Amino acid sequence: TQLASANSLVSAGTASSQSQVVTNRSDLLLSEGANQLGFSSLASAGGVALGTHNISVTQSSQAAEAVGTTDLQSAAGTTITTGSNDTVDVTLDGTAYQLTLGASPTGGYTSSGLLAAVNSAISAQGISGQLQAGYNSSGQLVLATTAQGSTQSLAVTGGSALASLGLATGSSTGADAVVSVDGNSTTFNDITAGSPITLFGASGDQYTATLPANGQQYADSSLISQGSVTATDVSAGSGSLADVVKNINAAGSGIIASAVQTGTNQYVLQLTSTTTGAKGDVSLDPTAFASSSLGQMKTAVAGQDAQLQVGGANGYTVSSADNTFAGLLPGLTINAQQVSSNPITVTVGADVDSIAGSVASFVSDANTVLSDLQKYAGYNSTTKVAGPLMGSAVLQNLTNQILQAVASVTGSSTFGNASNVGISISNGSLSFDKTAFENAYDANATNVQNLFTQGGKFSASSSPYTGQVGFSYATTTTKPGSYDVNVSHSATQASTLGSALSGSAVSAGETLSIAMGAGAASYTTSAGQSLSSIATGLNSAFAAQGMSLTAQVVDGNQLQLITSSYGSETSFSVSTDNNATGTLGLTGSSTAATYAGTDVVGTINGVAATGEGQFLSAPTTDPTLSGLSLQVTASGINSATDLGSFSYQPGLAQVLGSLADAMANPVSGAITTTVQSMQTQSINLNPQIAMYNQIVQSQQKILMAKYATMESNLESLKNQSSSLTSELASITANG
Repeated sequence: TQLASANSLVSAGTASSQSQVVTNRSDLLLSEGANQLGFSSLASAGGVALGTHNISVTQSSQAAEAVGTTDLQSAAGTTITTGSNDTVDVTLDGTAYQLTLGASPTGGYTSSGLLAAVNSAISAQGISGQLQAGYNSSGQLVLATTAQGSTQSLAVTGGSALASLGLATGSSTGADAVVSVDGNSTTFNDITAGSPITLFGASGDQYTATLPANGQQYADSSLISQGSVTATDVSAGSGSLADVVKNINAAGSGIIASAVQTGTNQYVLQLTSTTTGAKGDVSLDPTAFASSSLGQMKTAVAGQDAQLQVGGANGYTVSSADNTFAGLLPGLTINAQQVSSNPITVTVGADVDSIAGSVASFVSDANTVLSDLQKYAGYNSTTKVAGPLMGSAVLQNLTNQILQAVASVTGSSTFGNASNVGISISNGSLSFDKTAFENAYDANATNVQNLFTQGGKFSASSSPYTGQVGFSYATTTTKPGSYDVNVSHSATQASTLGSALSGSAVSAGETLSIAMGAGAASYTTSAGQSLSSIATGLNSAFAAQGMSLTAQVVDGNQLQLITSSYGSETSFSVSTDNNATGTLGLTGSSTAATYAGTDVVGTINGVAATGEGQFLSAPTTDPTLSGLSLQVTASGINSATDLGSFSYQPGLAQVLGSLADAMANPVSGAITTTVQSMQTQSINLNPQIAMYNQIVQSQQKILMAKYATMESNLESLKNQSSSLTSELASITANG
């Protein structure tokens, strides 16, 4: 219904040139988002140094108020009868008044009519500028002082209309606002809409903060609200339009300045926030340019949040400062592009085609491994060639284990084996039927997921522990199996419970200082302040400091501080300047008391496990459990208790992942050790090879010597043969 926009201010008048002097100020104080603190403007009142200054509201202001207990906005009709149930007696800032309501029409007052009648009764007493009536978010009637701070007091003392309006007798005092400038705090105990207040910095610098005059304040609403902004003091230079624009843009304050030419010798000054949303408004002293023809700055574009209306007129509205809506559904983010006159339906479903593609890749990778194993360790019947590692028991075992993992029941799924999701074995390799997978996924996505992923099921020993143990983590070497879970101490949150107070309110004020991690919050209570009001103020302070701590009312008369996380690493400290009777009683002394949670203590499969918050983890050195981690949410256990058994199943993906690790682990993998063994054998053979080489060389020398002797003898015999032949020929010739 609405897109986010950034606040933009434009001068009401124009300058004749950019060199025209438009301000007589030496500096200008600008801020972005001062409106979220409740300030319509921030201005330098003297002594402010150039640069950035942090302005923080550490405690919100609050009106003195009386809050009803009945949802009158949802009521069918409220009947007020003159002289019967038409009066409310109040004491406002010490003065008593009786509010008299007019008689209701036939059928009773509507919620709006009843509210008008109450405000009319207030006006009749002449105190409409001091007291107002409204409804809070729960539809309950609220009487609240228009001013806020501890100087405001309101008591409901009686009257015949209390039951009809859901009111009860009781008193309340407003809460002060505490505002800090660069670490220097000032407390304000009398705050009125439309009035300026003076803030003091740490170096004697002063600032004027102005509160808007419009708007009504009811329960849980503050004129000055917790939060912080950065104000930037910028030099005006010569005071010319050009210098003002240049210096603002150079300051990096989050505000962009422009001198826009709108006509001949006509320039307007435009200031635009770089932050969209209702809480990013530009703040500037409204009289900064009053001495020149620029005049006042006026709103050109209001900063506003984007809004989605979900579920039609009877649904709900969601706001976002930047057109991005996260958290409508877990994992879903919506980016608003334009305002729509007709509703748009957003349907979220699983991308089954993409998931099937991932499984197809998974099968393809497994087939690559099987093919390589066949190539190196198998026999090719077509080429009649055996792989170089044929007969390797390790590689043959790996082939069998891959095929067995697919054929066996894995994971915590009820589908059984992978053939039920389209993965089958054929001729020593895997095949994937995408249609069968998608049909199985559409039928039960969780069941398919459980076939592939780590997980398991917890069987409780008794009904109170059902669902109290869940899977967290397992390593690649964690063995599947059923393991008993025994806990002797539950994990706890860090917490402190205050004193039981009568009337659900404190009778004495105190200033609390609470620290948690890097966050620290301070909150001051006042006598008569209700516990619900204090809880609201504390929770606002915690949120502003990013502290995961909650204040809540217990049994209607005690205040408890409790962390959202569990374990011994979770802690906070509380100190107070007053621990007398009637205060909250959150700590026993003025010195800081520290409160910490505890870790779960127990065993898995009889093996002592390490607790960290609610997570119980077996040692990684255990050959069976090997680091199995479970989340135990069971509470209130202080002695050894058998919660039940957890059946761990690694899932198909983890089985093959573990198999890959078991084979290729660089330290203990079967293939790794086989390669190392072969390398060792090779190294051991080298000396033998060297020895045999020496023997061969020696034998070669001997044989070569014998051969040389033989050659010499043959040559001698040949010579003798030639000599004999010659002599025989001579004898024959001489007859």
